[in-house]
Amino acid sequence: MNDATDPAQADSPGAAGALSGAAEVQDGNEATTDPRDLARTSRQAVWGWRSNLDQFMPVVLFLVFYNLVSTEVAVIAATSWSVKAAYSRRRRGLPIGTWLPVITGYLLVRAAVSIAVERDLVDFGVSSEAVYFGIGIGTKMLVGVAAAVTILVGKPFMVWAARRFLALPEAVLREPSFVSTMRNVTWVITVYEVGSAVWDIWLFNSAGVNLFLVTRQVVNFFAAFVLIFATLVYVDRRFSKIDGCPSLVDLVSRATRRAPASDS
Repeated sequence: MNDATDPAQADSPGAAGALSGAAEVQDGNEATTDPRDLARTSRQAVWGWRSNLDQFMPVVLFLVFYNLVSTEVAVIAATSWSVKAAYSRRRRGLPIGTWLPVITGYLLVRAAVSIAVERDLVDFGVSSEAVYFGIGIGTKMLVGVAAAVTILVGKPFMVWAARRFLALPEAVLREPSFVSTMRNVTWVITVYEVGSAVWDIWLFNSAGVNLFLVTRQVVNFFAAFVLIFATLVYVDRRFSKIDGCPSLVDLVSRATRRAPASDS
């Protein structure tokens, strides 16, 4: 549940190797994952998969150029790094590759609209900074609403994602407990994305650009970690009661094992 407006997220070293060594604790006929492994998985989900640099550099570049040059240069610098990071992830075979054209196009359109406002080519009645961050906040709100819609129409997003990305037997995928778990996780996505968007709106209106960026980065990191960890604990305990369903950390390990060990 990383920020949808900043898809160039980081990668922590050896993610797949760390996950593949996950330990399990036996409890009768059930197996639940060691909480330390769930915490490690949560950190890797928040940080990304390989280098923390790609998560922080767009923010750092925006702050530096916003304060020293102009909003336009700040937008160009932050967008350039995000596009570069997204392309690098695609070359490494990481999951964002499927969405690379959409993500890249979104970043470029957001930058172009913000620059047009900065140059007074269009007028939305707000500052270029409000347009730049507002597009991102609006995207998060739409993601949350879209996730809720998938539940309301009876096709929860996470059920589709599990079928698409997790190598599970059809019997497990059709298990009512599995479906209800994935439906609840989709609700978690909805609450997080909508709640995060509302928080961003309040923060932007209550603080300057500098404080907004720094505070949002710190608060969103800790909020995402806590929420992801709690969700992983919930999912892992539900999965442990389903016959034939591997542990959660093992599933994540399988899904990330295709990523190469280096950038070369």
